[in-house]
Amino acid sequence: MALSIVVATQNPAKNQQLRALLSGLNVTFLDETTLDETSMSAIPEVAEKGQTHLANAIEKAVAWARAFDATSIASDGGLSIPALGDEWSSLITRRGTGQDVSDEERAARLLRRMRDLDGERRACYWTEAVAVARSGELIGAWEESGLRGCIAPDYVPPAGGTNGFWVSGLWVTETGRRRWQLSDDELRELGDPWGKLEANVRDLIRRLGEPDAPAPSDDQPVAL
Repeated sequence: MALSIVVATQNPAKNQQLRALLSGLNVTFLDETTLDETSMSAIPEVAEKGQTHLANAIEKAVAWARAFDATSIASDGGLSIPALGDEWSSLITRRGTGQDVSDEERAARLLRRMRDLDGERRACYWTEAVAVARSGELIGAWEESGLRGCIAPDYVPPAGGTNGFWVSGLWVTETGRRRWQLSDDELRELGDPWGKLEANVRDLIRRLGEPDAPAPSDDQPVAL
C-alpha cells in the first residue's frame, strides 16, 4: 500500500521539486491539486520566522502533519549573496523583493541593488532544507548548501515561465548558463542541495512506507 504524503507547500515550484525528490517511491501525494475543498480549508498558516531554513522547514512540516494527521514533507530554501551583507538574507529570498509583484519585478529590484557589484562580488549560492513529520511529530530534517554561481547582469527566465522559482533566470554558472538550462546531472555536479538531500530523504520515506515502520520518537535525530 502506498504511503500518503502531504506536500506542505502552496508554491508550484516547491511542490514540483518535492515530488521529484520522491519520484519512483511507493507514495501518493496530497496537495492542493488532489485535496478537496474541505481539506484545503485545513491548511495551516505558518509564520516562517525561523533563523535558519532548517527551522522553517521543520515548522512547516510539523504544522501540516498536525493539521492533516498525516505524514508531511516540507522544504525551505533561499539564495545567499555574500557581497550584499545585511541588505540581503537568503531567508527572505522571495519576500525581500516585495510580496505582490511579478517575477520580472523581483529580478529587476535585485539587479538594481547589485548594479555597482561586479566580478566575484556577484557570487552567490543556494541553501535548501527538507523536513518530514508525522502526525505532528518531527521525524527527520536536513539542510545543505551548494550550487555556487553568480548573479547575471540581466534576467532571462525560461520560455515556459518560472513556476514560482524566479531566481532560476538570474543564477548563472561561470560560463554563463542559467540554472534552468542545466540538466539534473549537471546540477548535481555543481553541488545542487537537492541532490545532496536526496539519499537521506528518500531513505526515510522508503522506511516509513514499510509495514513495520516504527512510530515517531522524541529522540529522533535531526541531521544537518
